[in-house]
Amino acid sequence: MRSIASGSVLSSLLVLALAGCDGCDDSGTDGTGGGGAAEPSASSTGQAAGSPNGTGGSTGSFVGSVGSGGCEATVTCETANAACGQIVDDCDNVVECGGCEPGETCGGDPQVCSVSECTPLTCASAGKNCGPIGDGCGELIEDCGSCAQPETCGGDGVPNVCGIPASCTNLCLQQVTCEPGITTTVSGIVYAPGRVGQPEPPLPGSADPLFDALVYIPNSAVSAFTPGVACSQCGEEASGDPLVSARTDAQGRFVLENVPVGANIPMVIQLGRWRRQVTISNVAECVDTPLDRELTRLPRNQSEGDIPQIAIATGSVDALECVLRKIGVDDSEFTNPDGPGRIHLYQGQGSGGARINNQTPRETVLLDDPTILDNYDMVLFPCQGGSYPGRATADRRTNLVNYANLGGRIFATHFSYDWMHTTDPFLTVADWEPGHTSGQDNDLGIVNQAFPKGAIFAEWLVNVGASSVLGQMPVNVSRYDTNSVVAELSTEWMTSDDHGTPLHFTFNTPVGAEPEDQCGRALFSDFHIADSSTANENFPTQCTGSQALNVPMTPQEKLVEFMLFDLGSCLTPDIPVCEPFTCEGMGLECGPASDGCNEIIQCGECELPETCGGGGVPGVCGDGQCIPQTCEQQGKNCGNISNLCGTIINCGDCTGSQTCGGGGDANICGGGVPG
Repeated sequence: MRSIASGSVLSSLLVLALAGCDGCDDSGTDGTGGGGAAEPSASSTGQAAGSPNGTGGSTGSFVGSVGSGGCEATVTCETANAACGQIVDDCDNVVECGGCEPGETCGGDPQVCSVSECTPLTCASAGKNCGPIGDGCGELIEDCGSCAQPETCGGDGVPNVCGIPASCTNLCLQQVTCEPGITTTVSGIVYAPGRVGQPEPPLPGSADPLFDALVYIPNSAVSAFTPGVACSQCGEEASGDPLVSARTDAQGRFVLENVPVGANIPMVIQLGRWRRQVTISNVAECVDTPLDRELTRLPRNQSEGDIPQIAIATGSVDALECVLRKIGVDDSEFTNPDGPGRIHLYQGQGSGGARINNQTPRETVLLDDPTILDNYDMVLFPCQGGSYPGRATADRRTNLVNYANLGGRIFATHFSYDWMHTTDPFLTVADWEPGHTSGQDNDLGIVNQAFPKGAIFAEWLVNVGASSVLGQMPVNVSRYDTNSVVAELSTEWMTSDDHGTPLHFTFNTPVGAEPEDQCGRALFSDFHIADSSTANENFPTQCTGSQALNVPMTPQEKLVEFMLFDLGSCLTPDIPVCEPFTCEGMGLECGPASDGCNEIIQCGECELPETCGGGGVPGVCGDGQCIPQTCEQQGKNCGNISNLCGTIINCGDCTGSQTCGGGGDANICGGGVPG
């Protein structure tokens, strides 16, 4: 007895069955041997009666027969123990024994349905050499290896195969892979320009470290700044396709990671429109290269780099130009508006402040013509020694508001509230009451540390010697022209310990717009930077006394130093701070999880037979199989997170100056320069 016909016999049987027999009689012989059936019977078509799908009963259904009309088959699917497929009975009939469920195959002797055994792939058999892949049998091979830079996983367009991306050019090709936990770094401290021959900080005229400076390695040519006022939001200010980047902390420190190795590596130091491009003579592989302070300071003049275009309406009692000089800007950069310098002087109202060669124009020239005003990145209005409401005409106030809305930066002290308290919408940012209380010569400023940058400011003041007690600093010649600020519109940086009134606050413009729609910033300080008369005196000879170069910077001058650089920096409502989540807050009760700030927290264990995620809800105990979620499924692109089934996965690193969670969204790159 055969269980299945050979290929040739079966083919013949099927041909006969399908072709029928012209001229055959009932006995199955030709026309001379008996009558043939005019119509084929149900049996002769290979389909058992009552079995439309050919699966029949226990005896199955047959397809055709070459046996004699008198052959009675004794072999059936049942007697052959065949549960599926085809057999040939002892009369040479092909019998269908049924099909199998999806995912099953028919085979064996006897023929039965069974689940095929899956042979899992390996990284090698799949031709993959990096990253996680599926093994083809429903399991995950978590790691097929890693790539050595400049190759990346899938970089050449083939998934899970190391290759160099088409976008990796120039210095990208000089990045290298080090031992685990090690990378090639460049480190240093960014300083204000300082002056040649001046001693180390905190001695006179020293260069102080600067907070929030952007340091990066460009991968292409750095573009020149477009002259004139411009909207500069963080993440948009860097050109030259930054390859790696970092921002400085409260001590001015930075560390660039994964720096290209080799000779003559370019580096950019930028803070707003202060920018210096330098060359690192050599970067060694897989170690740190510390940089000298002379290489990491901002430029003193245009030959060294970019300096923002600044207009100063000089005041008769508050010489901001002398502060910029002590910070380290060369005297050659201070000129009249028709001169080549980057800092232009205009004389303010009343007796007027400093001038150059008795040819300095009045501030009315600056404020009356928007095309002149819009040439500047920043406009400084120091105290004029008195209030001159007539200076702030309606047209000039409109020009100033429009300038700020375009991205301009405004610095005003004391009596220059003329530009603020009657100017709509500037008047809405605080409760103004000019001169409501007389000031005092010696006051104590209390730094607002309740917001992140305020806390950094307090730390910075201690670092540079302007404050001996964290959150406090001496203030000379304070005034009281506001009662409070409007918290929704302004940021209060410092208040008077004596009166509790604001001494220093900022607001972004357009006032009240959404943060993403704001471009400019204004600052008001209610104290004198230097209480000395400089009316109608020539620069720089008027920079005497406490404002001379050989005299240490006062605490107020250092405060102004911080604020001048902060005022000109890229615009942000505040420095984003990552607020960690808790297990309870995320609704998790088991397994490891990311707190959203790149830290791993443990949310507990499950009691058997339950497993973490087993009920189909990730991070929650249940009875069943947990389905892990990838970074993409969870919408994350950086840092370590849980796959919500008990395993930690890494979602990658951020590029440029962006940090993980830096934009306020957990495990999502943001808050800086995109790579």
